Amino acid sequence: MTMPNVHFKCIHCGEALEAPGEMLGQLLDCPVCGETVEAQKAPVSLPAPPPPLPRPVPKLKMPVPAGAARKPSRLKEYKVLTQRDERFAGAFAPEKLEAALNACAAQGWHVVSVATVPVPNAAGGSRNELVAVLGRDK
Repeated sequence: MTMPNVHFKCIHCGEALEAPGEMLGQLLDCPVCGETVEAQKAPVSLPAPPPPLPRPVPKLKMPVPAGAARKPSRLKEYKVLTQRDERFAGAFAPEKLEAALNACAAQGWHVVSVATVPVPNAAGGSRNELVAVLGRDK
């Protein structure tokens, strides 16, 4: 079974060359420039990349006439919940924290941040205390 001819270009002079398929991978001399080239398959041409998508048109803001009412900004309010909160009655427990957070959530509060902070104690040392920051729209 014979292989089909391979078509390629000389890497030195650019001449279009043809060789029997059995010569694929072998070296031969270019009949035009005399340089040695490898018989190889022509590179597969890749399809052109798709054109770039059009850039979105920026949204323009309409000028607000002088004296016109502006949209009010949304105000926020915050609440800080610590282990010393009266809800824990001096005995902090995860179950009590969960109940306190659920009660606040029912009033529209959501947790913004939780951290532990060192708090000095009577013995001159310190202990870490849980601090939760809650927020809601006013």
